Amino acid sequence: MTEDVTTQKPIAAWKVKLLMGAVTAMGLAGVVSADINASVGPILDEIILLIPTLIDLILAIVPAIIVMAIVGFIVAFFDKILGMMKL
Repeated sequence: MTEDVTTQKPIAAWKVKLLMGAVTAMGLAGVVSADINASVGPILDEIILLIPTLIDLILAIVPAIIVMAIVGFIVAFFDKILGMMKL
C-alpha cells in the first residue's frame, strides 16, 4: 500500500491580515451605520416634513411670476412702439 501524502502550502501572512481587516471593517460598518441612522434619521424626518410647505410656497409664487412676466412684456411692447414713433 502506498500512502498519498499531500502537503498544504502555508497561508500567506498578507492574506490573513487582509481577511482580518475585512472582518474588522464589516463589524465597524455595522456600528457606524447604526450610529449614523440614529443621528441623521431625525434630520431627514424634519426635511421630509418641510417638503409640502416648500411645494405650497412654489405654487403660491408661480402666479405672481406669470403676472409679472405678462406685465413686463406689455410694458416692453409699448416701450418699443413708442421708441419707434420717436416721441
